[in-house]
Amino acid sequence: MRYLLLIGLVAIAAGCGGSAAATSTQAPATPAPQKVTIQLDWYPNPDHIGLYTAIDRGFFARAGLSVDPVSPSDVSDAIKLVAAGRVDLGISYEPELLFAQQQHIPAAAVAAIVPTALNSVIARTDRGIHSIADLRGKTVGEDGSASTDAYLTAVLRHAGLNPQTAVHRVNVGFNLVPAILSGRVDAIIGGFQNIEGIEAARERVHTAVFPVDHFGVPSYDELVLIANPSRMRSDPGYRSMVARFVHALSAATAWARRHPAAAVAVMDRETYRDYKNIIATSVPATLRLLHTTALDPAAWNRFGMWMYRAGLLKSRPDGASLVWRGRL
Repeated sequence: MRYLLLIGLVAIAAGCGGSAAATSTQAPATPAPQKVTIQLDWYPNPDHIGLYTAIDRGFFARAGLSVDPVSPSDVSDAIKLVAAGRVDLGISYEPELLFAQQQHIPAAAVAAIVPTALNSVIARTDRGIHSIADLRGKTVGEDGSASTDAYLTAVLRHAGLNPQTAVHRVNVGFNLVPAILSGRVDAIIGGFQNIEGIEAARERVHTAVFPVDHFGVPSYDELVLIANPSRMRSDPGYRSMVARFVHALSAATAWARRHPAAAVAVMDRETYRDYKNIIATSVPATLRLLHTTALDPAAWNRFGMWMYRAGLLKSRPDGASLVWRGRL
């Protein structure tokens, strides 16, 4: 501060002395980047390739943003913290927003991070499972969530199997991959096709992967970027930040798809240790799923009503209202 003040005084003195006017050649000061905190859905992993590419390759910086990702203690953290205004943005799941709506927790989806279902049935082919119908009489490990249990019911029903009697269901929690690798279960559901499916293949266990939205579950956006709808309506600065974030994220995702080797290098630096061994395969598998698509309010209505009919929601949802439709 003293240095800047001294420069100003010298310039004023020179002007008052009647000598030739000094011409400033100093470039205009660059505005400080706007700090943005984003709450992740989980530890950094290949699903976040667009986000970390935007950070690593300067897409956010060129949009005037300094982005700080924060890992959660629970998958529901992002919605709660965005709604409370404690973080600026979050990454969450379409089903989680529908659950939050039932509790009147405000959050809006502004962009798709992963615009297709990742949750899949992953089955051992050495146990004779080459189709969903082959699950009859088999043991299926689940992650313990109500939504995944409903997915399995829909998948079995779609294949003409009785959901109550066709398979033996076992809750293995987050130990999905160890359960299938050890042979404790014949198949799992709750794992992601681009992560757990890759992990099983890496261990040379031959599997068939059946994304749930191909087998009876309506299409949905697995991961979405969420913002605070009240702030979006009342705060032009916040709305501008969200717009710049979304545009930078979209550009970075497109760049990553065109440069998969560079994207692998980004995630090799950024990803959580549990995913380090599968980066070379899982990042390209994820990039193939990141086609550009706009959020579809009608599709959110369809999926919300499916959740309602499946008994996951107590009251009829309004899925379309969870998609931000104002200007960005």
